[in-house]
Amino acid sequence: MRTSIDWKTVIVAAAVALIVGLATQSGRATAGSSTDNDGHIVAVTGEYGNGTSVLWVIDTKARQMALYRSMNGQSVELVGARRIRYDLELASYRDASESSYSPIELEKQFEKWRQGQIPNPPGHPVAPKNGPKPAKDG
Repeated sequence: MRTSIDWKTVIVAAAVALIVGLATQSGRATAGSSTDNDGHIVAVTGEYGNGTSVLWVIDTKARQMALYRSMNGQSVELVGARRIRYDLELASYRDASESSYSPIELEKQFEKWRQGQIPNPPGHPVAPKNGPKPAKDG
């Protein structure tokens, strides 16, 4: 049985993970990305010192990703691969945000706002379509 791979999703998730990982590393990090003509394969490259380069390949259609590593431009090594279809279904995971910013709480607040049960949030004077009318100042 052959399983198709959603490389776009994999690449996007890998890119995010790579950027977050590189941002938390000490030293200078660089990254670049590109997509295929169909737009569902994304490749993201990065360097994080010591001559180590990485390539994330993500298939957004099959929702799969793979990570490759090269040391000093020598051999290319497959570090890992993963189907991320269900990872992308998570509302949050290891999220250190304040509880009032959790996806569930934000959804509840937005629904109350949309139904007119709470005033418009600051900086958002226009309610969503079919939602409450903007609050009047004064």
